[in-house]
Amino acid sequence: MRAELAKLCLETVKTDRKSIVMVGDISHFLLRETEQVAPNRFYNIGICEQTIIGIASGMAIEGMRPIVHTIAPFLVERAYEQIKVDLGYQHTEVTIVTVGGTYDYSDLGCTHHSYNDIALMRLIPNMEVYEPGTPKEFRDLFTQTWGNGNPKYFRLSAHIHNQDINVQTKEVNVIRESIDGRWVFVTGHLLDDVLDDPMCGVIYVSTLHDISKSSVENLSGLFNKSFSNQTKLYSVENHFKIGGLGDLVSDIFNLPVKRIGLDRKFLTNYGSYDDLRKESNMDRESILRQLYE
Repeated sequence: MRAELAKLCLETVKTDRKSIVMVGDISHFLLRETEQVAPNRFYNIGICEQTIIGIASGMAIEGMRPIVHTIAPFLVERAYEQIKVDLGYQHTEVTIVTVGGTYDYSDLGCTHHSYNDIALMRLIPNMEVYEPGTPKEFRDLFTQTWGNGNPKYFRLSAHIHNQDINVQTKEVNVIRESIDGRWVFVTGHLLDDVLDDPMCGVIYVSTLHDISKSSVENLSGLFNKSFSNQTKLYSVENHFKIGGLGDLVSDIFNLPVKRIGLDRKFLTNYGSYDDLRKESNMDRESILRQLYE
């Protein structure tokens, strides 16, 4: 995912003279060519998350289009007031691209985890929130939203799924229809795990701040057409069970949703990504088991 970000930054500074790339002491090697091509529009602000948001907002107010890139837990939680006021309230077009969501930095402990970033970003008015599951999806969502005037949050993971999906902002992708009345909304790389259950319908979601009216109508028709008395909705996300995909689905369809995600607690153990998935009941086997509970 970071490699795709580097390509997009390089292309953007070449084609849009209003674009600026700002980093929080991260991805230096990947972005070196961007810095060489546009040295006056590339800034390493350092580990100063509140400052980077303030500078980016000021540049956006003056007509520039900043891309801000750093680590999710530090930016979202440390600079939340600045994101709320400088980006959301002032409605400035700043594109935030983070890495390190959930426990991607598994070996660095819970100070480097971010289980709640989607929830926090969804709470800010005017903020668009995206979780692409592949580099291709990131490119598509980035290019579709570039220049639209809104603040945006992209959560990039170190893990991707293996499906080829054409994503559109605010649209969902029905990957497979239900055989037994269960419909599973899923985001990010967990799509592959859900697809291992051959009976459930699978709905892939990459936009997490809203779902278009046409998608809602289409899904409502699918739910009512088959198994209307047996329909069960599930959400599967690499995030706290509250505030993210499950809440989005429940709010829009006004139906109960079985949420499969992380419990609201800190993961204090160190280990591999797979170790923490298993500890939090978010490994493949645990997800498939919960789809039948």
